[in-house]
Amino acid sequence: MNDIHIHYEVQGQGAPIILVAGFSCDHTFWSEIVKPLAQNHKVLLLDNRGIGQTDSPNKPYSIEMMADDVMSLCQKLEFHNPIIIGQSMGSAIAQDIGRRYADQVKKIVLMNTFNRLTKLPEIAFEAIGELHRLNIPLRYRVQSIAPWVFSSDFLSKPDQLENLVKLAEQNPYPQSLIGYQRQLDALKKFDSRPWLHEIKTPAYIIAGIEDIIAPLSGAKEVQKKIGNNTTLDIIPGGHASPVEQPQKVAEIILKLM
Repeated sequence: MNDIHIHYEVQGQGAPIILVAGFSCDHTFWSEIVKPLAQNHKVLLLDNRGIGQTDSPNKPYSIEMMADDVMSLCQKLEFHNPIIIGQSMGSAIAQDIGRRYADQVKKIVLMNTFNRLTKLPEIAFEAIGELHRLNIPLRYRVQSIAPWVFSSDFLSKPDQLENLVKLAEQNPYPQSLIGYQRQLDALKKFDSRPWLHEIKTPAYIIAGIEDIIAPLSGAKEVQKKIGNNTTLDIIPGGHASPVEQPQKVAEIILKLM
Protein backbone atom coordinates (compact mmCIF):
# COMPACT_ATOMS: atom_id res chain seq x y z
CA MET A 1 0.00 0.00 0.00
CA ASN A 2 1.52 3.31 -1.08
CA ASP A 3 4.69 1.28 -1.95
CA ILE A 4 5.04 -0.24 1.55
CA HIS A 5 3.59 -2.89 3.84
CA ILE A 6 1.76 -1.24 6.75
CA HIS A 7 1.24 -3.13 9.99
CA TYR A 8 -2.08 -2.51 11.72
CA GLU A 9 -4.46 -3.92 14.33
CA VAL A 10 -8.21 -3.45 14.76
CA GLN A 11 -9.96 -3.81 18.11
CA GLY A 12 -13.60 -3.40 19.14
CA GLN A 13 -16.78 -2.52 17.27
CA GLY A 14 -18.69 0.73 16.83
CA ALA A 15 -17.92 4.23 15.63
CA PRO A 16 -14.39 4.24 14.15
CA ILE A 17 -11.30 5.74 15.79
CA ILE A 18 -7.82 5.81 14.26
CA LEU A 19 -4.82 6.24 16.56
CA VAL A 20 -1.67 7.70 14.97
CA ALA A 21 1.46 7.58 17.13
CA GLY A 22 4.28 10.08 17.24
CA PHE A 23 7.94 10.14 16.25
CA SER A 24 9.83 6.94 17.03
CA CYS A 25 6.72 5.30 18.53
CA ASP A 26 4.88 2.25 17.20
CA HIS A 27 1.25 1.26 17.79
CA THR A 28 2.02 -0.12 21.27
CA PHE A 29 2.38 3.48 22.43
CA TRP A 30 -1.44 3.47 22.81
CA SER A 31 -1.63 0.27 24.87
CA GLU A 32 -2.91 1.97 28.04
CA ILE A 33 -5.94 3.57 26.38
CA VAL A 34 -7.00 1.02 23.75
CA LYS A 35 -9.12 -1.12 26.05
CA PRO A 36 -11.51 1.64 27.24
CA LEU A 37 -11.81 3.03 23.71
CA ALA A 38 -12.48 -0.38 22.15
CA GLN A 39 -15.34 -1.21 24.53
CA ASN A 40 -17.80 0.67 22.31
CA HIS A 41 -15.73 1.76 19.31
CA LYS A 42 -13.82 0.21 16.43
CA VAL A 43 -10.19 1.22 16.97
CA LEU A 44 -7.48 1.09 14.31
CA LEU A 45 -3.84 1.20 15.41
CA LEU A 46 -0.96 1.27 12.94
CA ASP A 47 2.80 1.56 12.74
CA ASN A 48 3.81 4.59 10.67
CA ARG A 49 6.39 4.05 7.94
CA GLY A 50 9.81 3.81 9.53
CA ILE A 51 8.74 2.09 12.77
CA GLY A 52 7.57 -1.22 14.20
CA GLN A 53 6.43 -3.86 11.72
CA THR A 54 5.77 -1.38 8.91
CA ASP A 55 8.42 -1.06 6.21
CA SER A 56 11.25 1.49 6.58
CA PRO A 57 12.25 2.36 3.02
CA ASN A 58 15.49 4.31 2.76
CA LYS A 59 14.14 7.29 0.85
CA PRO A 60 12.70 10.65 1.94
CA TYR A 61 9.50 10.62 4.02
CA SER A 62 7.10 13.50 4.56
CA ILE A 63 4.21 14.17 6.88
CA GLU A 64 1.95 14.30 3.81
CA MET A 65 3.18 10.86 2.76
CA MET A 66 2.38 9.41 6.19
CA ALA A 67 -1.05 11.08 6.13
CA ASP A 68 -1.67 9.37 2.77
CA ASP A 69 -0.60 6.06 4.35
CA VAL A 70 -3.19 6.47 7.10
CA MET A 71 -6.00 7.39 4.75
CA SER A 72 -5.18 4.64 2.23
CA LEU A 73 -5.39 2.11 5.05
CA CYS A 74 -8.59 3.75 6.28
CA GLN A 75 -10.18 3.35 2.84
CA LYS A 76 -8.96 -0.24 2.44
CA LEU A 77 -10.51 -1.23 5.78
CA GLU A 78 -13.69 0.77 5.09
CA PHE A 79 -13.36 2.98 8.14
CA HIS A 80 -16.05 5.50 7.25
CA ASN A 81 -15.93 9.00 8.74
CA PRO A 82 -13.49 8.17 11.55
CA ILE A 83 -12.10 10.35 14.30
CA ILE A 84 -8.34 10.72 13.74
CA ILE A 85 -6.36 10.95 16.97
CA GLY A 86 -2.71 11.91 16.54
CA GLN A 87 -0.04 12.43 19.17
CA SER A 88 3.08 14.58 18.56
CA MET A 89 4.24 13.72 15.02
CA GLY A 90 0.91 11.90 14.75
CA SER A 91 -0.81 15.22 15.43
CA ALA A 92 1.11 16.72 12.51
CA ILE A 93 -0.22 13.85 10.38
CA ALA A 94 -3.73 14.50 11.73
CA GLN A 95 -3.43 18.21 10.88
CA ASP A 96 -2.59 17.31 7.29
CA ILE A 97 -5.48 14.84 7.15
CA GLY A 98 -7.81 17.53 8.49
CA ARG A 99 -6.68 19.86 5.72
CA ARG A 100 -6.65 17.47 2.73
CA TYR A 101 -9.20 14.81 3.68
CA ALA A 102 -11.85 16.95 5.39
CA ASP A 103 -14.71 15.19 3.61
CA GLN A 104 -13.53 11.76 4.81
CA VAL A 105 -13.10 12.27 8.55
CA LYS A 106 -15.44 13.30 11.34
CA LYS A 107 -12.99 15.06 13.63
CA ILE A 108 -9.28 15.37 14.41
CA VAL A 109 -7.84 15.23 17.91
CA LEU A 110 -4.40 16.84 18.19
CA MET A 111 -2.51 15.64 21.25
CA ASN A 112 0.82 17.14 22.38
CA THR A 113 0.72 19.16 19.19
CA PHE A 114 2.71 21.91 17.45
CA ASN A 115 2.79 23.74 14.14
CA ARG A 116 6.51 22.98 13.70
CA LEU A 117 9.28 21.23 15.61
CA THR A 118 11.24 23.87 17.50
CA LYS A 119 15.03 23.87 17.72
CA LEU A 120 15.46 22.54 21.26
CA PRO A 121 13.74 19.16 20.76
CA GLU A 122 15.27 18.94 17.28
CA ILE A 123 18.74 19.10 18.85
CA ALA A 124 17.76 16.45 21.41
CA PHE A 125 16.36 14.13 18.72
CA GLU A 126 19.49 14.56 16.59
CA ALA A 127 21.66 13.70 19.59
CA ILE A 128 19.69 10.50 20.22
CA GLY A 129 20.15 9.62 16.56
CA GLU A 130 23.88 10.08 16.94
CA LEU A 131 23.89 7.74 19.97
CA HIS A 132 22.08 5.22 17.77
CA ARG A 133 24.67 5.59 15.01
CA LEU A 134 27.44 5.02 17.56
CA ASN A 135 25.69 1.84 18.76
CA ILE A 136 25.37 3.20 22.29
CA PRO A 137 23.25 0.69 24.29
CA LEU A 138 19.52 1.33 24.14
CA ARG A 139 19.41 1.81 27.92
CA TYR A 140 21.39 5.05 27.67
CA ARG A 141 19.38 6.31 24.72
CA VAL A 142 16.18 5.84 26.73
CA GLN A 143 17.71 7.57 29.74
CA SER A 144 18.80 10.48 27.53
CA ILE A 145 15.39 11.12 25.96
CA ALA A 146 13.17 10.34 28.99
CA PRO A 147 13.47 13.82 30.61
CA TRP A 148 12.26 15.37 27.37
CA VAL A 149 9.26 13.07 27.03
CA PHE A 150 8.01 12.60 30.59
CA SER A 151 7.31 14.86 33.55
CA SER A 152 9.43 14.86 36.68
CA ASP A 153 6.54 13.47 38.74
CA PHE A 154 6.10 10.56 36.34
CA LEU A 155 9.82 9.71 36.33
CA SER A 156 9.96 10.02 40.13
CA LYS A 157 7.75 6.96 40.61
CA PRO A 158 9.69 3.95 41.93
CA ASP A 159 11.40 1.97 39.15
CA GLN A 160 9.69 4.05 36.46
CA LEU A 161 12.82 4.75 34.42
CA GLU A 162 13.95 1.14 34.72
CA ASN A 163 10.53 -0.02 33.52
CA LEU A 164 10.81 2.25 30.46
CA VAL A 165 14.25 0.84 29.70
CA LYS A 166 13.01 -2.76 29.99
CA LEU A 167 10.02 -2.00 27.78
CA ALA A 168 12.32 -0.63 25.08
CA GLU A 169 14.79 -3.51 25.40
CA GLN A 170 11.99 -6.09 25.14
CA ASN A 171 10.51 -4.57 21.97
CA PRO A 172 10.84 -7.30 19.31
CA TYR A 173 10.70 -4.66 16.54
CA PRO A 174 13.12 -1.88 17.52
CA GLN A 175 13.30 1.10 15.18
CA SER A 176 16.15 1.00 12.69
CA LEU A 177 18.53 3.93 12.32
CA ILE A 178 17.16 4.46 8.80
CA GLY A 179 13.58 4.62 10.10
CA TYR A 180 14.59 6.98 12.91
CA GLN A 181 16.41 9.41 10.64
CA ARG A 182 13.79 9.33 7.87
CA GLN A 183 10.99 10.06 10.34
CA LEU A 184 13.00 12.84 11.96
CA ASP A 185 13.78 14.41 8.59
CA ALA A 186 10.04 14.43 7.79
CA LEU A 187 9.25 16.00 11.14
CA LYS A 188 11.91 18.69 10.71
CA LYS A 189 10.38 19.71 7.37
CA PHE A 190 6.87 20.00 8.80
CA ASP A 191 5.48 23.53 9.17
CA SER A 192 1.71 23.99 9.22
CA ARG A 193 1.72 27.73 9.96
CA PRO A 194 0.93 28.73 6.36
CA TRP A 195 -2.15 26.50 6.11
CA LEU A 196 -3.57 25.77 9.57
CA HIS A 197 -6.35 28.27 8.90
CA GLU A 198 -7.46 26.07 5.99
CA ILE A 199 -8.49 23.22 8.30
CA LYS A 200 -12.27 23.07 8.40
CA THR A 201 -12.52 19.65 10.04
CA PRO A 202 -13.72 19.96 13.67
CA ALA A 203 -10.59 19.88 15.82
CA TYR A 204 -9.88 19.25 19.48
CA ILE A 205 -6.52 19.78 21.20
CA ILE A 206 -5.11 18.02 24.27
CA ALA A 207 -1.96 19.54 25.79
CA GLY A 208 0.27 18.47 28.68
CA ILE A 209 1.00 21.40 30.93
CA GLU A 210 4.62 20.23 31.47
CA ASP A 211 5.26 19.30 27.83
CA ILE A 212 8.64 20.66 26.73
CA ILE A 213 8.70 19.07 23.26
CA ALA A 214 5.31 20.54 22.34
CA PRO A 215 4.89 23.41 24.83
CA LEU A 216 1.47 24.73 25.78
CA SER A 217 2.26 27.98 23.96
CA GLY A 218 2.60 26.03 20.72
CA ALA A 219 -0.71 24.24 21.27
CA LYS A 220 -2.36 27.61 21.79
CA GLU A 221 -0.86 28.82 18.50
CA VAL A 222 -2.39 25.82 16.73
CA GLN A 223 -5.75 26.47 18.40
CA LYS A 224 -5.71 30.13 17.36
CA LYS A 225 -4.68 29.42 13.76
CA ILE A 226 -7.29 26.74 13.18
CA GLY A 227 -10.01 28.81 14.82
CA ASN A 228 -13.50 27.42 14.18
CA ASN A 229 -14.14 27.23 17.93
CA THR A 230 -11.34 24.68 18.33
CA THR A 231 -11.26 23.48 21.94
CA LEU A 232 -8.08 23.13 24.00
CA ASP A 233 -7.98 20.83 27.04
CA ILE A 234 -4.94 21.16 29.33
CA ILE A 235 -4.03 18.12 31.42
CA PRO A 236 -1.18 17.29 33.84
CA GLY A 237 2.07 15.74 32.68
CA GLY A 238 4.61 15.92 29.90
CA HIS A 239 4.76 15.01 26.23
CA ALA A 240 3.55 11.40 26.35
CA SER A 241 0.02 12.11 27.58
CA PRO A 242 -1.45 8.67 26.66
CA VAL A 243 1.27 7.05 28.79
CA GLU A 244 1.26 9.46 31.73
CA GLN A 245 -2.47 10.19 31.83
CA PRO A 246 -4.20 7.26 30.08
CA GLN A 247 -7.43 7.45 32.07
CA LYS A 248 -7.75 11.21 31.57
CA VAL A 249 -6.97 10.95 27.85
CA ALA A 250 -9.47 8.11 27.35
CA GLU A 251 -12.18 10.04 29.20
CA ILE A 252 -11.64 13.12 27.04
CA ILE A 253 -11.73 11.13 23.81
CA LEU A 254 -14.86 9.23 24.78
CA LYS A 255 -16.66 12.50 25.52
CA LEU A 256 -15.89 13.61 21.96
CA MET A 257 -17.55 10.62 20.33
